[in-house]
Amino acid sequence: MAALIVLRIVHIAGGVFWAGGALFMNFVVGPALGAAGPEGSKVMMTLHKRRYFDVLVVTALLTILSGLDLLRRDSSGFSAAWFRTPFGTGLSTGMLAAIIAFLVGAFLMRPALSRLAALAGQAAGAPPAAGDALMVQVTAARDRLIAFGKVGSLFLIIAVLAMASARYW
Repeated sequence: MAALIVLRIVHIAGGVFWAGGALFMNFVVGPALGAAGPEGSKVMMTLHKRRYFDVLVVTALLTILSGLDLLRRDSSGFSAAWFRTPFGTGLSTGMLAAIIAFLVGAFLMRPALSRLAALAGQAAGAPPAAGDALMVQVTAARDRLIAFGKVGSLFLIIAVLAMASARYW
């Protein structure tokens, strides 16, 4: 019983932090930083140095792993019949969406963010002629990060909605 409580706390608290943090970054902080111009890059670099995005990835992984163990327990060892129930379908839809969101974040967004941080750092110290060329690359890297963020956010929203409503499917 204690293990189940710990798993639920890790899963729910981790999911709240992961989804809340990612959605807040993608829909509130990111657009504000973009509107701030070069000053926004400084804030993003600070978040990157403080490893905020790495913390999101680790939290996401803990959320997924605890969720998989909870699912194993609820489904009697991943019983196929359980997954065909409305509740099982709802939770597995959320699980799949969460895993896709994690993969987008870990393997597309994190590298894009690292590239953006490196380019922004180079552009900040570059002479004006080289800085302009680097800013074109910074803009392209930022646009790529925003696009990946939208995809990841879509899957996180699907995961949250599916898991929150699965009991009523």
